[in-house]
Amino acid sequence: MAIRLKLQRGKLIERPNRFIFWADFKGERLRLHCPVTGSIGGVKDFHGIPCLFSPSAAAGRRTAGTVEALSLDRCRSWIGINQNRINGWMEELLRADAMKKMVRCKGAEILHEIREGNSRLDLCVRHEERRTYLELKTPMRDLFFDGDAPLSRPSDPNYFERGIKHFYELARLAGEGNRTIVAICFMYDAQEFRPREQSEWSRRIREAVDHAKGQGVESWQINLKITDRRLSVRSLFRLW
Repeated sequence: MAIRLKLQRGKLIERPNRFIFWADFKGERLRLHCPVTGSIGGVKDFHGIPCLFSPSAAAGRRTAGTVEALSLDRCRSWIGINQNRINGWMEELLRADAMKKMVRCKGAEILHEIREGNSRLDLCVRHEERRTYLELKTPMRDLFFDGDAPLSRPSDPNYFERGIKHFYELARLAGEGNRTIVAICFMYDAQEFRPREQSEWSRRIREAVDHAKGQGVESWQINLKITDRRLSVRSLFRLW
């Protein structure tokens, strides 16, 4: 199953601030929205990097569209960067039962943005007899990608800075008999996710993860494939 996309191909010129890209599209200079406000794989100079962007459908927008993906290997593959889309895309893929290796969704109700305790969890697949809660993480500060460009190496897993409480909430729900999953989502062919564990922050995360593991919380990695015309599941495997 694939999600249909209608993206245009351009070439980045610069990133003057964290919200904006300038890009060349068929000789025209376009102002595009950058959906990642922080670092993208440690890339400093975006000049000449190919990109895929979704044109703005609304009149009066301050940008001509949004950059959805970029290529660091001369257009042989694309790295999706729009973290804001991942929940919607994952919901579509779940409804199509495209990830039945991880969770079967046929006949289930899919809920999103579920409030549980002090946390808001991304998705819930609800069958009559059981619920499966999913919390999605989409790291962008580091890229787990073997391309031609010099990228920053995977660093301490601050991806979970806002999500430590999610591990404890998922652990509580697992203890009540629910199935709970932390899904690490990459919009490219990522290597297996193995963050370093060196800092004090890593120690706190490790404690939360170990507690969640002990309660039966699962972790899966989902690698998606994005092109100018479609998005699909490339690979799906369990981490722990």
